[in-house]
This record gives sequence, C-alpha cells and structure tokens, in this order.
Amino acid sequence: MLDKKNLTVLIVDDEPDILELMEEEFKYCGYNTVTAICGNDAIKILDNGKIDIVVSDYKMPNGNGMAVLSHVNKLPKKPVFFFVSGQADVSVEDALRAGAKKFFSKPFDLDELIKDIETDLKTA
Repeated sequence: MLDKKNLTVLIVDDEPDILELMEEEFKYCGYNTVTAICGNDAIKILDNGKIDIVVSDYKMPNGNGMAVLSHVNKLPKKPVFFFVSGQADVSVEDALRAGAKKFFSKPFDLDELIKDIETDLKTA
C-alpha cells in the first residue's frame, strides 16, 4: 500500500491558478506538497529537501522544466519526474529520453496524472 503522507510532491508551474489547483488536488489525495513558480526555485528546493515526486511545467521563465529534470538526474536519490506543459520546445520523446516518466499536455486530466504517478510508485 502506498503511504502518501510520507511522500512529498514538488509542483513547478509559472501559472498561479494551475499551481494552486494541482497543490490542492495532491493535498486532497494525501500528499505533502511544495511549490515553485520557476525552474531556478525548484532546483533550490530539490537541493534543500526530500522530494519524492516532481511535476513540472516545461516552459517557464527563470529555468525551464528541462533544467529541473537535468538537475534531478544529478541527485543521488532521484525523484520521479512528470512533465505537464501546454507548449514545449522539446519533443515528448526527448523529454522521456531525458528521464521524465510521462509528458502530459495541457489541458490534462489531473486525476489521470495522479493515477499514473501512483501506478509508477507502486511498480518502482
């Protein structure tokens, strides 16, 4: 059984409404959450805390999602990484090759995103 209360999700998005919506849903599902409005803030959080899951937008000012994913790949304990994006300068294949588990295009189904994360955590 997945113990969500011991898992922390870092949500990275420069759109405040999407950030708030995702944070509320993850909290409702029992996860701890931390948020960042840009890639550079997300990298600081990754360096300073225990993050189990990263859900990141791709295109943002001050550090895009690929910069965050690249940083995740250098960590000794890599969080599971999911992209959510409405517009990307990278192909889905490139994102997956770089280590993302899945790429969700905006608008996306938040319930499906959480279900995919939980499926991935159960099989990890």
